[in-house]
Amino acid sequence: MMTVDSKRKLQRAAGIGLLSSLLCVSQLPAPVHAQVVGSASGVINVAGGTAIVGNAIVAGAASVSGAAVVSTGSVLAAGTVISAGSMVNGEEHQSWGILTESTVVASSTVLASGSTIAAGSSLATSTVLAAGTTLAAGSALETGSVLAAGSVISAGSVVNGSSYASATMLASATSIAGTSTLAANSTIAAGSTLAGGTTLAAGSSLVSATTIAQGSVLGAGSFVTASSIINAQAVAGGTTLASNTAIVEATSLSGGSVIASNTMLAAGSALVSNTAIIGVTHCGGVVAVANTAIVAGGSSLAAGTVIAAGSIVNGASIAQTTVLSSSTMVMGSTLLASGSSLAASTVLVAGTSVI
Repeated sequence: MMTVDSKRKLQRAAGIGLLSSLLCVSQLPAPVHAQVVGSASGVINVAGGTAIVGNAIVAGAASVSGAAVVSTGSVLAAGTVISAGSMVNGEEHQSWGILTESTVVASSTVLASGSTIAAGSSLATSTVLAAGTTLAAGSALETGSVLAAGSVISAGSVVNGSSYASATMLASATSIAGTSTLAANSTIAAGSTLAGGTTLAAGSSLVSATTIAQGSVLGAGSFVTASSIINAQAVAGGTTLASNTAIVEATSLSGGSVIASNTMLAAGSALVSNTAIIGVTHCGGVVAVANTAIVAGGSSLAAGTVIAAGSIVNGASIAQTTVLSSSTMVMGSTLLASGSSLAASTVLVAGTSVI
């Protein structure tokens, strides 16, 4: 069973158990194929949604500078610091704690700002790094990674044998197939992918945006801002979806995006970045709330919804984390604090937003 510092354990409603798993992590092999390696100084910047395809290895402690959504199958190594407001395997953390054993991510997991992912962790397929993420010197992008069009290769870089004397923006997507070096201040554009075996060096800093899990549907009329990705494809500029869109691959909505009617959020989705809901939206499974959410009147919070301490529900302040035992209609002022989670069958109506 996952063990954390005792001071962050919650008193839950009857029937709500601790959902966590252990893994004895075997030593992960160093990549043996061609790589893109960060230069000895400076960082590689991530400018938009970049999906991990395979398992990326956290080779040195990586900080969480904004909420980070960690996908199922990832492993959080012993020594990982969990900040207050985080959720690990569906369990909300009221105060910071430290994992004393490795933990497999089996359900909703969002690490709040200030958390630290310990060396030896791994980030599984569908984890998406959002704008603001930086990869520290020594990070390595494995062969098969793809730098999307719009990525900027700084002067002094070598990519697939070609040297760059000045900063150059890629006009088309470029697959990494040969030993290459990205100079400091290079930029990875939205729609890029990081292949399995990619390593994140100590000092990397991770940020996520609102994550829409596979199995979800984004309703027609939803507006997706630049640097977002829909089904692993970069969004150029702002795009309004012309029809309902099934989510079958990595999808991340950057700040300012809008979710329209007929949206269904599958389990594993997380409301992170500034996002407005302008039509009836259903939760098909547990949906994490990683920043303060204003819930509009007429919404319905299903039984099993976790209300984090510091929230307000129908005008009443919540001093201690609470699990709803029955469905609750929102009739008055309702704000859900970071670390809350929406149970399956929750319905959010127009006027709901994440700030």
